Amino acid sequence: MNSRNNSNSSIFSSPTSGQSRPYGVWSGVFLVVASMIGAGILTSPGYTLKETGNPAGLMAIWVLGGIVALCGALCVAEMATALPHVGGDYVFVREAFGREAGAVAGWATFILGFAAPTAVVARLSANYLCAPFAPFLVENMPEWLWSTREPLVATGFIALISVVHCLGASESAWFQGVTTLAKVIMLLGLAVAGLFLGKGDWSHFSAGHWPSGEEWSSLASGLAYVGYAYAGWNGAGYLAGEIRDPRLQLPRALVGGCAGVMAIYLILNVFYIRALDPLAVMGLPFEQAGRIAEIASRESLGDRVAGVVAILFGAGLIASASAYLLTGPRVVVAMARDGAFPAFAGTLLRGRETPAIATACQAVVSIACCWSGSFLELLDYTSVGLTAVMAMVVASIFPLRRRTDLAPAFRVPWHPLPALLLLGLSGWTIVVMVVNPARHIPSVLSLCTIGLGILVARWFLPSLKAGSKVG
Repeated sequence: MNSRNNSNSSIFSSPTSGQSRPYGVWSGVFLVVASMIGAGILTSPGYTLKETGNPAGLMAIWVLGGIVALCGALCVAEMATALPHVGGDYVFVREAFGREAGAVAGWATFILGFAAPTAVVARLSANYLCAPFAPFLVENMPEWLWSTREPLVATGFIALISVVHCLGASESAWFQGVTTLAKVIMLLGLAVAGLFLGKGDWSHFSAGHWPSGEEWSSLASGLAYVGYAYAGWNGAGYLAGEIRDPRLQLPRALVGGCAGVMAIYLILNVFYIRALDPLAVMGLPFEQAGRIAEIASRESLGDRVAGVVAILFGAGLIASASAYLLTGPRVVVAMARDGAFPAFAGTLLRGRETPAIATACQAVVSIACCWSGSFLELLDYTSVGLTAVMAMVVASIFPLRRRTDLAPAFRVPWHPLPALLLLGLSGWTIVVMVVNPARHIPSVLSLCTIGLGILVARWFLPSLKAGSKVG
């Protein structure tokens, strides 16, 4: 541990090797569920139906995405139990490929895996919460204020959630558990009500067909969005240094949470297809297609219920922003301990033992992302780079398996097939997104963000070159 982090501070303290493990298996499950269920399931099915009109293709990519997510969760479970330290992806890549590679993964994860997704879900939350009151707000608010409502409200959410997570582990666990349970109950309640009580037509599924040539590209882009929706499968891995009995509890939290989310996603997609004619969705403006959850609720359950559902969606997305702001700072702390991030970010708030400075760092970058572009641009920017980072993380399992100095770990069944499946599909979706003219610019910018991490590791962090691996 580097004493320079806190030699003269009375407010902040450096993390110690004997830190407590305040989180249990259910905290891990809630964290995985909250990290996964966010903007993706409420928006991206609409984009896929808009471009393909193919419910069979939609269901196929969500099933495939779930299988890939389970593969990733299994790989992370093995790596996290072999390396039960705070830091998640950063620690795995660092130990597998060296400290410079770890710095690249850490910086990319910080921005693309946490800061930008926090902005995405916070903006979508603001959008849903403001939608039912739009007529009143348009008439009574200045035009400039109405036009900036999404980033403005999102900024407030991010600041408030960050304060909660700085209060202490028990407050974080309670807030995360309550908001996640509320979101899951709301989504399942909506799907069940829509399927059994609302209007709809099962014949909509008959529009399914074998994809044509152009549809393959759209489905590949859709798979990138699906990958983003499932991306939280590694959520509990960031708490490896703070969860009790990690060898037993981490695999349960990661795989159990991932499987549960996969079931919820498939039920919701069935609800969307039953409620909406896929051919009619093709005629919607692209931006409106991204509000598929709200539109399906209105068509199935009526306008009054849809307004309530929009508010519930907005409130439920707070759990996702909370999950990102809980796990992301753990990466910053691990990087700061290694000199891959400014050292002050590795300190903990004395008396509460929370990474307050790291949380503030992520909050600031997330707020900047909120004001940087449209929702869809943010989604494209996040999806591609996050897919690349997750591929880098899963690839770490190969060199780590050859090491004999790590803790006894859970073992991935059928290795290396799960890792190879994830890596192959990740490469395919990245290529398709980059060559897609409509998504080329944000996709390239996303990959450039990873390239920036390489520059940081090589030129701005010379201490990494002299450092040794930390077990």
